[in-house]
Amino acid sequence: MRVHVTFYGGLKQDVGAKRQTVELPGDAPTVGALVETLAARYPALAERLATVACAVGDTLVGPEHALRDGDEAALLPPVSGG
Repeated sequence: MRVHVTFYGGLKQDVGAKRQTVELPGDAPTVGALVETLAARYPALAERLATVACAVGDTLVGPEHALRDGDEAALLPPVSGG
């Protein structure tokens, strides 16, 4: 199963690209499984993933959200400023 992931902010530097297609194993992968796969693939990204929000389509979702083949996911780093 494939999920298309867009990385925003400093996350794209950790990955080296704005977009990646990620192959996920299993019948019912979740956002949590996607995050674990990305952490294993990109060690520089791993420590930042705990503070990242994930959107699938136009909706912010949690780690238990089930993914479907071809879903568009976006990883959003925390925003700060004043």
